[in-house]
Amino acid sequence: MDNRITPSNEYRVDRSAAPRGPVERRVEPPAAKGQEFDPRLIWVTFRRCWLWAVPLGLALASVAAYAVFATFVPMYQATHLLEKNQDYVVFEGVMPTSANLAGSERQLIYTDMVLDEVLAKPEIQSLPAFADTQLAKDTMRKYMRVSGAGSASLTISYQDPDPQHAALICNEIVEAYLARREQFDNERVANLESWLSPSIDLWKEEVAGHGRRVRELSKAAYGFDPTMRVEGLENDLSVLGSLRRDLADLIVEESILEAKIAMRKAGGKDIREVVKTLPEITIPEPTSAEIARYVSSDGEVAKHRGLLADREKKIRGMEDAGFASLRQDHYEDLKKQADELRKQVQAAEKVARDRAPEVLQKHAMELAQRERESQLANLEVSTKASLASQEVQLAELKSKRSILQQEYDLEKGRLEQKGGDAADLRFAQEDREIAVGILAKLNERLAAIRTERRRGMTIQTLAAAKPPNKPLVPVPVKKMVVAGGAAFMIPFLLGLLLEFRSQRICDASGFDGQSLAPVIGEVARLPSRAGSSKRQRVFEESIDTLRANLMLSKDTRDVRTISVASSLSGEGKSSVSSQLAISLAKACGETILLIDADLRKPDQHAIFGLEMGPGLTRVLSEDVKLEDAVDKSLGDLVHVLPAGLMHQSPHRLLNSSAIRDLLDQALAKYRYVVIDTAPVLAAGETLAIAAETDATLVCMMRDLSRTDTAIRSQRRLEAAGANVVGSVFSGVPYQQYSYRYGDYNYLMAPEANQPAIK
Repeated sequence: MDNRITPSNEYRVDRSAAPRGPVERRVEPPAAKGQEFDPRLIWVTFRRCWLWAVPLGLALASVAAYAVFATFVPMYQATHLLEKNQDYVVFEGVMPTSANLAGSERQLIYTDMVLDEVLAKPEIQSLPAFADTQLAKDTMRKYMRVSGAGSASLTISYQDPDPQHAALICNEIVEAYLARREQFDNERVANLESWLSPSIDLWKEEVAGHGRRVRELSKAAYGFDPTMRVEGLENDLSVLGSLRRDLADLIVEESILEAKIAMRKAGGKDIREVVKTLPEITIPEPTSAEIARYVSSDGEVAKHRGLLADREKKIRGMEDAGFASLRQDHYEDLKKQADELRKQVQAAEKVARDRAPEVLQKHAMELAQRERESQLANLEVSTKASLASQEVQLAELKSKRSILQQEYDLEKGRLEQKGGDAADLRFAQEDREIAVGILAKLNERLAAIRTERRRGMTIQTLAAAKPPNKPLVPVPVKKMVVAGGAAFMIPFLLGLLLEFRSQRICDASGFDGQSLAPVIGEVARLPSRAGSSKRQRVFEESIDTLRANLMLSKDTRDVRTISVASSLSGEGKSSVSSQLAISLAKACGETILLIDADLRKPDQHAIFGLEMGPGLTRVLSEDVKLEDAVDKSLGDLVHVLPAGLMHQSPHRLLNSSAIRDLLDQALAKYRYVVIDTAPVLAAGETLAIAAETDATLVCMMRDLSRTDTAIRSQRRLEAAGANVVGSVFSGVPYQQYSYRYGDYNYLMAPEANQPAIK
C-alpha cells in the first residue's frame, strides 16, 4: 500500500484557524519566589557529580588525613598513684581522711600555691614550654588529670610530647602537693595541741588543789583510822562514785569539743586564703551559634525583620492576585521599601553582631562570678552550720554536766552530814581522783595525736610516675577519619551548591509553580543500543504517549505543523522531533515530513543515516524545489528534508515569508510537518519558525535544563507570537518511567512485527 499523500486541496487547511495563542496560565515571576532547597537535590547532585566528586573527594580526604597525621604530635601520659595512709600506731581514727579522696584533694592540687612551687624548680624552668609563668600554669592545668581509682586511691596524671618531661612534671606536681598537704596536716595538729594545752594546765592545777585539800583534812582528822569502815557509807559512796565517773566523762568530752570549735574558728582565715589562690575565671569566646542567637533576639533586628516580612507579604499578595501590573507604581514602591528595609536589617544585624561578643562575654562573666559566689556562700553556710552544730552540742554537754554536778553536790552534801570528817576526807580524795582522771584522758588524747602524727602523712605514694613507653594515641585514627570524611564531602558540597544555584530541573514535578508551559509528555531515556528490549519499548511508548496527548487535546487536535525547540543544545529536541514524526506516521498511516531547520548544527541526516543533499538551505534560497530536496529513501511514512550546507546567514534564509511559503507547499502534500529547530537562546531564527507553525513544543532534558533558561526561552517564543502548547521532559530513566506509568506490554501477530524507523 502506498501511504504517500497526493497533493490535494482536501488536506490544505486554513492555518489561521489553528490555535495560535499560548495556552492560558498564570505567570508568576521567578523573582517573587525565593529559592527553596529540595532534598531530592542531594540525590541529583550525587548522581551527576559522583564520577568526578568521588576521585576528588578521595584525593582531598587523603590530603586531609595526611595533614592530620603529619601535624600530629603524640602525647605521653605519666601517672603517679597515691593512696590513703590507713595504718595507725596505737589509736585508730585520730588522723581521718576524706571518703572521696579525688574530690577533696583536686582543688588543692590545681591551686597556684602548688603550681608556683613546681614552676620555681630549676629543672622545670629549663623546659621551653614553661618560660611564661602564667601560660605554664594554664598548660599544666590543661594537661593534668586528677582522678580516683577508688575511695582510698588518688591518681595524678600528666601528658606531654616528651615522655621524660611527662614523668618529671608529674612527679614534681605530686611532690609539691604532698609538701603542701604535710604542711596543712602539721598546722592542724599544732592547732589542736595549742587548744588542748590550756585545758591540761587547768586540770593540773585542779589536781594539785585537790591534793592539798586531802592533806588538810588528814591533819584535821588525826587519830582517826582512815581505813575504819563507816557503817552504810560504802553503799552511798558507790552511788557517788558512779556520778563522779559520768561527770568526768562529760568534762573530757566538753574539753575536746571546745578545742575543736576553737580550732575551726581559728582556721577560717586559712580557708579564705586558699580561696584567694583559686584561678581567675576565664570566659571563652562566644561561638557563631551564640552570636547568631543574640543577633536574632536583638530588638532592632526583630523590628526591621518584621517590617520587611510585612512588605514582602504585600508584594506576594499583589503578585498572586495579578495586581502587580495593574498597580505598577504601588508595586514598585513596595519593592523599593522592601529593598530599603533589607539594608536596614543588614545594618542592624551588623551592629548587633559587632557588640555580641562583648555583651555575651560580660553576661557569661557575671553568671560565672555569681556561680562562684554561690558556691563559696554554700561552703561558708555549711562551715557555719557545722560550727553551729558543734556549739549546740557543746551547750548540751554543759547543760548535762550542770545537772549531773547538781546531783553530785546534793549526794555529796548528804554524805557529808552523815559521815563527818571521814566523809569529807573521802570526798576530797574522790575529787582528786576525778581531776586526775580528767587530766589523764586529756594527756591520752594529746599523746594519741602526737603518736599517730609520727606515722607520716595522711596520703602516701603507692607508685611514682615513670616515663611511658607508648603514647596515648600512636596514630590519630579518629581525627584522620573525621578530617578525611569532611574533606571527602567538600566536592559533593561544592556540587550541591552549584546544582542549587543552577536550578536544574530533575523531575517533572519541578515545573509546578514555575512560569513554564505544562508538561504534556515525559520521554524515557533513549536506549544506548537499538533492539526489542524493554527499554526500547518503554522509550517508544513514551513517544506515542506524547503524540497522543498532543493530537487528542482539544487545544491541539487541529494542528498540522509542529516546531520542536529547546533552550540550549543537548536537551533532546532532535531525538524528540525525529521520533515524534515516526509516531505520527504510524498513527495516521500517512506520510509525515520532518524538516531539519537547525542550520548551524543539523542532526536529522545523521540520525537516519541520510546524505545531506541540497537540503533546506537550497529550498529557501529557491535554488531547488521542495520535492527535489526531500529525501524519500526511508519509505512512505517519513520523508526527511535535511538542513543542507549553509551558504548565507540563517537569519536571512529563515524569514517569516519564506517559512510561510515552505509550510504551504509542504502541507499541500503531507498530513503533518515536524520541524527540528535550533536552540532558542543561541539562535534567533528559531523564533521566526515557531511563529509560523501551529504549535511549538519546548524540550527540556532531565538534570541538564535549567529553570531560568527555560523560562527565558519560553518568554522569547511567546513574545514572537509562537503558540507554546506544552513542555516535553526528556531523559527520564527507564526504571522511573516504568514506576510512574507502568510497563504494559502487548502481543502482536508475527507478520505485524515490522522494524521501526530509527
